Order: sequence, then C-alpha cells, then structure tokens
Amino acid sequence: MIKKLIKQNRAFLSTITILFVIFAIVLYFGSNKIYEREAKWRHGNAISQLHSAKENLKQFFADLEHDLFFLRNISSSKEYVNSNYESMNYKSEVEKLLYEFAKVCKHYYQISIIDTTGYEVIRIDNRPDKTPLITPKAQLQNRKYKDYYQKAMKLDNNQIYVSSIHSGIQKEEIVEDNLPMIELAMPLFSTKNEKKGVLVLNMFLSRLLKILPENMFIQAGDGNLISLRLDGSINFNESHYDFSDSSGWIDISDDETIHYTDVEILPGKKLVVAIFHKHPMLKALLQRLIVVSIILLSIFLCLILIIGYLNFLRFRELIGAQRAIIFSLAKLAEHRDSGTGDHLERTRGYSIILAKQLRKNKKYKRIITDEFIEDLYDAAPLHDIGKVGIRDSILLKESKLTEEEYGKMKGHVQMGGHILQDAIDIFKLKQSFLVMGKNICAYHHEQYNGKGYPDGLKGEEITVEARIFALCDAYDAIRSSRSYKDEQSHKDAVKRIRSDRGEHFDPDIVDAFLECENEFSIEVTQNLT
Repeated sequence: MIKKLIKQNRAFLSTITILFVIFAIVLYFGSNKIYEREAKWRHGNAISQLHSAKENLKQFFADLEHDLFFLRNISSSKEYVNSNYESMNYKSEVEKLLYEFAKVCKHYYQISIIDTTGYEVIRIDNRPDKTPLITPKAQLQNRKYKDYYQKAMKLDNNQIYVSSIHSGIQKEEIVEDNLPMIELAMPLFSTKNEKKGVLVLNMFLSRLLKILPENMFIQAGDGNLISLRLDGSINFNESHYDFSDSSGWIDISDDETIHYTDVEILPGKKLVVAIFHKHPMLKALLQRLIVVSIILLSIFLCLILIIGYLNFLRFRELIGAQRAIIFSLAKLAEHRDSGTGDHLERTRGYSIILAKQLRKNKKYKRIITDEFIEDLYDAAPLHDIGKVGIRDSILLKESKLTEEEYGKMKGHVQMGGHILQDAIDIFKLKQSFLVMGKNICAYHHEQYNGKGYPDGLKGEEITVEARIFALCDAYDAIRSSRSYKDEQSHKDAVKRIRSDRGEHFDPDIVDAFLECENEFSIEVTQNLT
C-alpha cells in the first residue's frame, strides 16, 4: 500500500511539473511565435486539404474512366458496335442498359453513342428532375462538329478524351444554359479493330465540386474559376490568378492566402485545385490570452493542490484502516486456534514466493503485477477467517474429524467468503485486496479437476489468487504436524504436489512451484515451529 501512495504522489508531482513547463513555454514564445505557428499550421492544413482533394479528384476521374470501359465492354454494347449499329435487338438492349445506368448515376446528364458519320444512334438524357429519358430517333442530333467527337475519333483504342470545363450549352441540350459541364469520350472499335464511333458521357460539374472541401475551387484549362456556392449553385468566373507553377501559394493580402496544386486527372489532362483562407490576427489578442491563461492556470493549480492534499490525507487514512481491518480479522482466527497464527504467516510467505515465480510465465505477466502481489500479501491472512464460526469441539479437536464433523469444518470457506462479501456489498468497498481476500477465502479449497469444495469449480473458473494459495495451503498442511498425523519432509511435500499436477493443482502453478521449491524449504525452516 505504501507503493500505491508513492505512485500517486509521483503522478501528482509530475502533473504539477508538466503544467508549469507548458505555462512557461506559452509565455516564452510570445506573440510572434504563436502567430508563426498558427500560420504554419494553417499552411500545413491547407496543403493537407489540397492533397486530399487531389487524391479525391484522381479517384473521381478514375471512376468515370471505369464507367466508360464498363459501358463499352458489355457484350450487348460490343455486339451492337459489331453490327454497325444495325441490330435492333442489340440496340434495344443497349438502350435499356444505358437507361438503367443513368437512373443510378444521376450526375451524368447525357449518355450517347455516335457513329462514324457523327450522328447519334442512342442518347439517354437525364431531365432536370433527374429522371432518364431515351431520346426518340427523330430527336437524335448530328455531333460531327463537336470538339469531343472530333478529338475522340482521333484516339486509339482504350484512350479517353476529357473536355475542358465550360458553360453555354447549346439549345438542343436538355439542361439549363450556362450550367458548367464536362464531357468524357472514347472511341468504339469492332472486334476487327475497326473504329466504329464514339461513346460519350456528359457530366454535371456540380458532382465534381461536391467532393471538394469548403472554400476550395477549380481553375479550368481556359482560365475560368469554378466553385460551389452555399446554396448548391455553381459560381463560374474569369480567373485573375497566376497558377503557373505545379503547386504553391499566392499571398493576396497580409491575412489572405490562396494555396493551389495541379491535378493530372488523366494522362496529359490537368486541372488546378485551390483553397482560399484567412489568417487570424493573433498578436493583438496575445496579452489578453496570457492574462487569462495565468488566471485559469493559477486557479487550476490551486484546485489540484487542494484536491491532492485532501486525497493524500484520505489515502493515508485508508491505508491505516485497511491494515487495521486485516489485522483484526486475521486475529479473530488466530485467537480461536493457537496454530493458526504461524500458519497465516507461513502461507502468506509461500504465496508471495510462488506469485513472483509465476509472474515469469508470459501467460501471467500482465495479471500478476506489483499491485497484485501487494494485495496478495495483505489478503492471504484472511483465508481462514471463516473458522471463527466453527465450534470449538470441531475446530480444536485433537483427534481426526468424523465425516460429519469434516463436513461442518468445510463450511468455514463459505462462511468466510460470505463475511467478506457482505462487507464489500454493504459498505460498497472497492479495495482490491478485500476482493482478493474474499476469493482466497471462498475458493482456496477448490481443486483444478473440479472435485474441490464448496462450489466444485474447475480449471480457470477458480481465480488465480485462489489457485496460488491452494498450493501454498496444501504445502503447509503437509509439512505441519497434527494430532492425527506427523510432520512430513519438504521432499515428501514436493512429491505429493507434483503427483497432483492437473488434478488438485493448476499445472502452471505446480511448474512454478517446482522452480522455486527450495525457497519454500528455506521459508518453512525459518518459520515452522
């Protein structure tokens, strides 16, 4: 328990020291240091956000690329291309496929297949209410002069064209004018590797902008700045910034900065993504911050000192109370039986020796801590407290007990367990040594094979402390003389314990005992009378 007190004081002193060090650091750095650190943090945060946005954009366009390949490589699409767009059955299948795809992927406002003449053979439009529509044949358009068609027709197989971000949709489009958009297109080839047309995905740009953090915008290849307003609409303005480097930042004013980086969304195709933020002016607020910090820290330290002092007094009283309880309870059993006092001291010594040896086993390294051993030392003398309830005619009988008398004697473990458990429950005690004492008292006559008493617990159903003490109690019983038996040698005790490995005793604990049994012999030589 003294170790617990030292440990608590050490933590308290460490806390006080750390608080003073932190306070000294805050005062030392001053206004310039705090401002610089804040600016550096915001700079790093902006770079981190840009990096995250860059990866998100790459993944976004990778998903779009995957969609193109997915739609192109479906068997019905391939067969429709191979038929030179003449098979009505495959056309119907492809229309249904694109229709269902558009229902799920609402960010595509138009999906179309264009033949080598530039005319659309299939087109799916996502209307303003986000419901797809298969465009009737009479409304299909000639896209021969569209930039995305001409560029895609010049590509090789598996290459993709991505248009610049732009606005000003032509009248035949079904979306609103001046809504920013972007097109992705790839050439279609037959199984004979003949170019048969183009697959085009037209996308709402708002989907792209929604994956970016707040205060972030995109500069397209044509120099336009595109960002998402709070109401979800798109802001599309001419750029006045020079983002000529691949990444960096531009100081707009003393407290305004734009960080930017370029993103290669597809080979040879780049966008610039940038974030705008303001630096808070900390210098003017630093003095106030220091004053407030001094006041708060002083109050906090005073409270810690008061609480720590009260806790110290309470803990010191608790240690005294715990020792008094242990002493009083152990003395009850000692006064009933003159041999019990020496037995208590010997078994306590054995249990500490055995617990320390068992701790060397990796299985128990985290279980048997210094606190565990300390609690075991305090709790061990309580194991026979239940004998205070056994009649003298049985407890002090010099001859061997009858079967009936032995049955009543066995009741001392339940009686002792109930005494300690009632104390824990009634007074809501949380001291770990009392819980351990109750476990030892109630279960130290249980056997590893389940043939012990009072509950017939088996294996690891029995607590570790009870399994340890069971061996120590048995060892002392073997070595001690009784009116009905003679004292036996250490060698005989070791032999009997080894023979009961896995039966009466836990094999791990027997193994630990065999590694330290010489210490038991020394202990009994010093204490056995």
